[in-house]
Amino acid sequence: WLESSGYAKLRQLDAELITDMARVGPDYLPGHAHADTLSFELSLFDSRVFVNSGTSLYGLSDERLRQRGTSAHNTVLVEGQNSSDVWSGFRVGRRARCFDQRVERTEEALIAEAKHDGYRHLPGRPIHHRRWELSRRSLRVIDQLSAPNLRATARFHLHPQIDIEQTSPAQGRCTLPDGRIVKWDAGTAPIILEPTSWHPEFGKS
Repeated sequence: WLESSGYAKLRQLDAELITDMARVGPDYLPGHAHADTLSFELSLFDSRVFVNSGTSLYGLSDERLRQRGTSAHNTVLVEGQNSSDVWSGFRVGRRARCFDQRVERTEEALIAEAKHDGYRHLPGRPIHHRRWELSRRSLRVIDQLSAPNLRATARFHLHPQIDIEQTSPAQGRCTLPDGRIVKWDAGTAPIILEPTSWHPEFGKS
């Protein structure tokens, strides 16, 4: 738990989870910030599985804004709005602030959790609370929103080498590059599979 930076890495056997419970950037210079609060990345058996979008370009464009936005990251979008107000090429207005960060080890799992107030301008001043539970056989991601009746979407971006199959309205499986199968279950939440892009470095998509 790298408390001074706001990041934590949890490792169980062949699983590595990196969680973002940090500020979006230095308050005095947040120009490279993304609206990615409480996002994460996951690797299994040396294969990257869940990845944030990355950045492939600078300048002023809709694509630059999309890559900086909440929907391009493995976190929760509320009412279609970014958790931090990223705009222009290198501007940030209202910023999500993380609090109540906690990391612990239990007999069953490694746990990280935090809250952020990036949606406080919406009705009910909602707080997003996310909890990761990494055990030896599974990862549970639990999201709670303090204000009811708001439309929220959790996005999980897969690395291009991961194949995904939906076997029921809320269940499916992923196939890793080495052929291993990982099952997933969204509980009662409806699932939609959509194409997107990944940007491993500048100038590459």
